[in-house]
Amino acid sequence: MKAARSCLLCVTVVFVVIAVLCHVIALATSSWLKSSDDRVINFLEIGLWQACFDRYLHTHETPHRTYDGCHELGSNYYASIRDWLVPGWLVSCQVLAVIALLLQIVGLVFVLLLLLWVLCRWICCNGKDDPCERILLYATPIIWIVTGMFLMMTVMIFADNAFRLQCKDYWLEGGEPNANHLSYSWGFEIAACIFSFISGGLLIWVVVLKGREKF
Repeated sequence: MKAARSCLLCVTVVFVVIAVLCHVIALATSSWLKSSDDRVINFLEIGLWQACFDRYLHTHETPHRTYDGCHELGSNYYASIRDWLVPGWLVSCQVLAVIALLLQIVGLVFVLLLLLWVLCRWICCNGKDDPCERILLYATPIIWIVTGMFLMMTVMIFADNAFRLQCKDYWLEGGEPNANHLSYSWGFEIAACIFSFISGGLLIWVVVLKGREKF
């Protein structure tokens, strides 16, 4: 039973690492929403932290200003249009994604500590229960399930609002409603969400195996 638990934890570590990597890629790249036809609207792509334009003329500014290239949403380059460029729902996505990353880091540390703890007890043949192991055993799956929920909210809020709000103002200006599409960065966030839930499920299984040892 202990060998099965150790193997299951090793598999869980792999899924945990994949989940963290997918989330980091999603945060580091800007292809969450991408233009299908940048010749029409001069919008290239936007992510949680960066937006890219191709000689886009912002008609709501006086005097009008042309925006070109990729720049951070919080940079001085977008200072005059930041309130318009970064709506409340996008700020919510940023906050949720950062919280999810912090939870992932904590969850990764907990999983590694739990794996080392189980391996040490298995090698040393120490059958005595330890309160620290019990805390890690029950806290770690909760962390990863909650992380999956935060990632799921990020994915859903972005997908639900990206097409309905900002798009009708400038991302679809002069174009068709399907001129933009969700891109690979958003896909990596979905993958991070799925792998986080899988990690939580595997850790719950570890708890079940631990409980069976007592019978």
